[in-house]
Amino acid sequence: MMEAKRKILSNTICTIAGALVLNGVLQLLIYPGLNRNMGIEGYGSILYVMAFVNILGPSIGQSLNNSRLVLRRSLPVSNGDYNTVVLLFSALGIGATLLITGVSLPQAGAALLTGLLILLTNFRYYGDVEYRLSLNYQRFLVYDCCCAAGYGIGYLLFRAGGSWYLIFLAGEAAALLYVGITGTIFRNFFKRTEHFGTVVSRGGTLAVSYLITNLTLNMDRIFLKHTLGNTAVSRYYVLSLIGKTLVLFVAPVNTILISYLTKGKIRMDKRRFLLASGAGFLVSIVFFFFCQIASPIFIRLFYPDLAKGMGGLLWIVNLTQILAMLSAYLFIIVLTFTGERWQLGLQGAHLVLLLVLIVALTPIGGLKGFSIGVLLANAARVLAVLLLGVVSSGKTRKV
Repeated sequence: MMEAKRKILSNTICTIAGALVLNGVLQLLIYPGLNRNMGIEGYGSILYVMAFVNILGPSIGQSLNNSRLVLRRSLPVSNGDYNTVVLLFSALGIGATLLITGVSLPQAGAALLTGLLILLTNFRYYGDVEYRLSLNYQRFLVYDCCCAAGYGIGYLLFRAGGSWYLIFLAGEAAALLYVGITGTIFRNFFKRTEHFGTVVSRGGTLAVSYLITNLTLNMDRIFLKHTLGNTAVSRYYVLSLIGKTLVLFVAPVNTILISYLTKGKIRMDKRRFLLASGAGFLVSIVFFFFCQIASPIFIRLFYPDLAKGMGGLLWIVNLTQILAMLSAYLFIIVLTFTGERWQLGLQGAHLVLLLVLIVALTPIGGLKGFSIGVLLANAARVLAVLLLGVVSSGKTRKV
């Protein structure tokens, strides 16, 4: 028992350390550097394109990653089942992105680079399933470090006169090279089993659910770009940066949770679910106060050109991001004992509510109206997933 606890602690440290390295490079070097070199308007334009990358990467890669962990308990799925689905879903995502962003033939270079970046990012999010299947979180840490090192190399290429796309392409490629060398998930790349249809169905349902979640997380960049402009995109992003970073850190914790909950025979009853939820709320309160202290300092240090006039919005945006973090944590627990369709329904309802609120409030209050709308929608989602967890915990779910 003691050995198992030590291993869980070690794995948690490794995954959080990986997230710290990866996001530290992004938030302390890459994004502030892009803001300094491209200006507020240009930075907002980059954030808009990266919103689609950040929506599709976790939605496709991470959903199929988690789907494989869940399905392994009941079906002998293969590498080819999942690699093929990642390619298929990526093609759909790339097509939709290019259609929405308006990147077309006159900008063929940008279209190609955007599509390639989405493809590599999707596989990078899926690729760490190699280490989650085997619970080898030391290599998971190296995987994240390879990605971070690639971003650093790409940034040097950008400063030398290259495209900003090189930053992110280099990072994704470095991580995939590492998993290709040390792992097996890309072997027999297209060899499928009779369970391919189940993988498409189950993975697709989960991917749509994740797509809705990540669309809501990145709605600020897309909606504000088309209503208030690039400067509003930059301002809201910087305001939410500390909170968004903490949201990213919940992913490693979720990784540990679902890996162990699906590998063992732990049954989530109401008592366990309420205890886990209570722990999530306590951590969220601590994180909120941390955001309130750290955000002003971070903005003045790394984004001095965006620091003016942000104080009144800070607590609203920070609370919004903390609630997003809490709901992501609760959703991953609920995933282990409820059907994907329940979660898809809740995520869809949240997206509809979010759109109604921001469409109504943004014209009235500008950036503050938008911020209040997102806060109200996130609070409703936390309450909904809590209710689902309480009602469903302890029940047995069919695969």
